Amino acid sequence: MNDLVNNFNGKIINPRTKFKYEKNNNKLFFYFEAYDSSLISYSDKDNDELWRDDVVEVFLDLGDEFYYEFEVAPNGAVFVATINNRKITFIENNFFTASSLIEGNAYKVKMTIDLNKLGNPKEIKFNAFRVEVKENNGPQILEALNPTLCETFHVREKFIKLV
Repeated sequence: MNDLVNNFNGKIINPRTKFKYEKNNNKLFFYFEAYDSSLISYSDKDNDELWRDDVVEVFLDLGDEFYYEFEVAPNGAVFVATINNRKITFIENNFFTASSLIEGNAYKVKMTIDLNKLGNPKEIKFNAFRVEVKENNGPQILEALNPTLCETFHVREKFIKLV
C-alpha cells in the first residue's frame, strides 16, 4: 500500500493514510486505511456535503468533458457525482459500491467501480484523497496520492494514469 501525502507539499504527515488500487475483470478496486481519525461524518445521507468532515475520495477521469468524484465517509455515506467546470451533477450509482469499517480510531474503505457500465474506457486517470477534521469546524488535513500543491483537489492535470 502507498501512503497519501500532504496535499500542499508532498510530505508524509499524520494522520497516516494507506491506499492501493487494482483492476480485475474490468472492475476497479480502491482501498483506503485512514488512521488516527476523529471519525466525524458530516451526514448519514448519500450525496450530502461529505467533504466538510472526514472522508476519503477518488476522482476518476475516463476522457470525457467531465470526471467522476466518489467519496465515502467513516459512517459509510457515499457521494457519487460528475464534475464539469466545477459543476456537480449527482448521478445514478448503479456501477459503484462502497463499504466502510471502523476499527478503533481508524476506518477502512473499499470502493468498487464496474467499468462495464461505463463503456469500458481505454484510458483511465485518477487521483485519491483524504480529508480529515480533528474537531467539528476545525482545520482540515488534506492528503493526496498525487498532491495538487494547492487548496483544492480538483486539478485534473494531477490525475495519474492507471496502469
